[in-house]
Amino acid sequence: MKKLLLILLFLPSLLLAHPDGATPYWYPATFIYGFVQGCWQTVEQNQSLAAGMWPDDIRAVCGCAIDAVRHAMPYHEVENPAHSEKFDFVTQGVLPQCIMEVEAGIMLRNDEK
Repeated sequence: MKKLLLILLFLPSLLLAHPDGATPYWYPATFIYGFVQGCWQTVEQNQSLAAGMWPDDIRAVCGCAIDAVRHAMPYHEVENPAHSEKFDFVTQGVLPQCIMEVEAGIMLRNDEK
């Protein structure tokens, strides 16, 4: 009975932690924060990427992009300038999907269907 209780207690966290079943690579928090800040500032200067989004929405897009990178590349590769093309490829490839996801969230928040 105790084992069943423990399984039921931890099962939801195990199922919802990473929907794709993959655990992302570890990255230092300072790197993630710096990426999101730099990405946000770049997008703010070029509003055509995220027209009509609030700053927090743009940060969510940037957070989505770094999450994709964390699933694709270990941190030691990101630090290595020789892998910058792969980093750019991943971020540019996932950016449109991240924008669509955040826009869908905005529509839900605004009760648009």
